[in-house]
Amino acid sequence: MNPLPVAEAPNAGAAPPMDASPNVPIAVQLGRFVADVRADRLPARVVDHAKSRLLDCLATAISSRTLPVPAVAGAFVADSRGGASIVGRRERAAAVDASFVNATLVNGSTHDDFLAKSHAGAVVVPAALALAEEHGGSGADLLAAIVAGYEVTARAYLGGPGMLPRFRATGVPGAVGAAAAAARALRLDAARTANAIGLGAMFASGFGEGFHSGTMDVKLNVGWASRSGASAALLARAGATASPTVFEGTSGFFHAFSNGAGSAARTAQGLGEHFLIEETLYKERPVCIFVQTPVELAHRLAREHGFDPARIEHVRITAPIETYTNPGYLNAAPFATALKARISARFTVAAALLDRPIDTYAYYDRTDDADVLALAERIELVEPSSEVHDVHVEVTVAGRCFAMRGIEMEYQRPSHDKVVGKYRRLTADLAPALAEDILAAVLAMDRASDVVALTHLLRLV
Repeated sequence: MNPLPVAEAPNAGAAPPMDASPNVPIAVQLGRFVADVRADRLPARVVDHAKSRLLDCLATAISSRTLPVPAVAGAFVADSRGGASIVGRRERAAAVDASFVNATLVNGSTHDDFLAKSHAGAVVVPAALALAEEHGGSGADLLAAIVAGYEVTARAYLGGPGMLPRFRATGVPGAVGAAAAAARALRLDAARTANAIGLGAMFASGFGEGFHSGTMDVKLNVGWASRSGASAALLARAGATASPTVFEGTSGFFHAFSNGAGSAARTAQGLGEHFLIEETLYKERPVCIFVQTPVELAHRLAREHGFDPARIEHVRITAPIETYTNPGYLNAAPFATALKARISARFTVAAALLDRPIDTYAYYDRTDDADVLALAERIELVEPSSEVHDVHVEVTVAGRCFAMRGIEMEYQRPSHDKVVGKYRRLTADLAPALAEDILAAVLAMDRASDVVALTHLLRLV
């Protein structure tokens, strides 16, 4: 299949910059921006990114449909009935419930995308898709909602970066971004959209303690953020209001989650000049985004130098402070669950050096792999200074040091071919015709009068 077209110069077709006056509350600025996003006014490359993100999210959702967390989420909404589809389920459910379950599916295999410290796709796409289906949105509405949702997810973090690592960005800015996407899918006006975004900020929650234990709560938090966003938009549609100063106010979002509003101006800075969805990273492997680069470097070292892994004496990994402090990065044995292992730098890097099948989800169930556990004990994770901005992996084998350095997450830049290749890998168990029909529906989404043809296919997987 031909690559998606990329025709414009970097800012061609961008919306006019929004009024970023400090006298205009942030929620109001975001509401105006989101309500004004239209697919036919966006640069073609931005529309292509929205299709790419939709396809990637559907790939990870399809591959997660037999996993425990989505099963729990599905049981929770088992009696729900409505007009929105859940991937792999014949009966449709209420949009808020479909958002919840589909978000746990997108995030279920730890293979979903990443933007500004959030798994943006997992919260944005399910909310946008559910409400577009239930309320008759077009394919163009869906793509506009995705672009708007990614934008607001990222900006809600940029205005309060001090929320990490105490709070989890996916559950906090993610709920705001899901509300923005849901509001756009419902085609709300600017005032109601601002209320939806404000309600999403009010409903935000989540922290990362579950990454240390490998429990389900951190996965369910993703689903709840998407559900909260969908709920916020439906409430705003019904007439609910939220404080216009919900973000920068003295009792607002940034003071609560980030200990102050010192960075609040960044939330709307440059709004409409470019689109942050273009900065999204994708995952080649089903492991935490913060271990993708160390794993890639370790894998390359082993392949390029062909050293005997049995003779590895010591491994030393240095990474930026944001990576080092991310919940789960320092996880050590015992690995009670696969989630605890797949977010651990020690486990994942040891597996890469030993040439385990690290690209497959099922491998990480082998948390008792004796050789991996033994090597993980010889991996040193260096506490970095604030001056460290890249990742450095050193492997000592029989007294000889092999080293490789890489820019954090530089290997996670998506392309059309990468995303389509990943989609085909993750949907290999589907009937070929069904998988190709889903792919074709996504690539033609900007021309679709509704999303029903796509969601019908998703219920059949």
